[in-house]
Amino acid sequence: MRKKFIKKVFVLFGISFFLLTTFLNLKTYAATSVGQALPAPESGWQRYEELAPGFTFEGNGWQTPTVGSYSGGSEKFTLNPSLHSVKFQFWGTDLRLISYRGGDRQTSIQVNIDGVDYSYSANGQAQVTTLLFEKRNLENKLHSVVVSATNSSGYNLFEFDALDINDTGYLVNPKISAPSNLLAKAADAKVDLNWTASPDKTEYTIKRSTTSAGPYNTIASNVKTSSYSDTSVVNGTTYYYVVTAVSDNGESEFSKEVSATPQGEKQTDPDTDNPSQPKPEPSEPSEPAQPTGDRGILVITMTTGLEKEFDLSMKEVNNFMAWYDAKDAGRGQSFYKIDKHDNNKGPFSSRKDYIIFDKILTFEVSEYSK
Repeated sequence: MRKKFIKKVFVLFGISFFLLTTFLNLKTYAATSVGQALPAPESGWQRYEELAPGFTFEGNGWQTPTVGSYSGGSEKFTLNPSLHSVKFQFWGTDLRLISYRGGDRQTSIQVNIDGVDYSYSANGQAQVTTLLFEKRNLENKLHSVVVSATNSSGYNLFEFDALDINDTGYLVNPKISAPSNLLAKAADAKVDLNWTASPDKTEYTIKRSTTSAGPYNTIASNVKTSSYSDTSVVNGTTYYYVVTAVSDNGESEFSKEVSATPQGEKQTDPDTDNPSQPKPEPSEPSEPAQPTGDRGILVITMTTGLEKEFDLSMKEVNNFMAWYDAKDAGRGQSFYKIDKHDNNKGPFSSRKDYIIFDKILTFEVSEYSK
């Protein structure tokens, strides 16, 4: 009899434990939906209270009562919402608006996101920190938002308590000066960025895209200087950059966008090189000491360690050396074509080897008379 009783106790305990853990899991992982209370941001979200830098409250009569049940202990409201609005910008993909819901609140509140209108109602059964509006899966870029009441007849209270956005985004503070005079200079497998420092900055964030106007991805943060070298680039690809300033009061809007296309050879300076203007003829490079025999063996050692050997006339050798000296001074093509003549010609009518300047480690000439 005692064994049967113990068995029943264990069965009941197991059922109770299962129901309890199921209930807790539902409470933990079930996402809050519009109309439910949301006293704190859920996992994957971050909250900005109404007093956070970045919100602009337009119109007169805004008040900030402090009540412990509000998110963060306070909210803003106005009794005359006509021509009143809350404006802000944020970077991200998702946003939620949290405020008090009650029977004397607005029934039609407009939310304009990047020029597109949405609406929600704050009128209903009394409840603090209510999730009143949600917009998900926006493009991952900078968004401009205006929240304003559209009907004040009989429903005068217009409130704003808190904003939740996805935790990879941020609320822009327009009072922080964005970096100015951003410049991008391309090099071989690298883009160098420079800008004028912001007066109120503590650090900078670098954002990059392969599409003009974004969306951008953050490639560096906590940058303390007003320059940055991006070495995670591929030659031949055009990259678009913006920089933001970050201080204790938040993050600025974007700097102007600049672009650069890294290449495997020396780049021209767009500020000084104008293709519409004729360029002066470059001065002749100083003549190197040249061999005087009939022919020579030119041996070029590449940066990979590979040696290329050519049996050439001294005129061809001297032409190669003149090209090398000019290119070393920043003039001429990035490659040089060498006719291999009868050097291992095989079945071909001719063979030419194209030597890339920045792949040359060293070269030597052995003169001989034929």
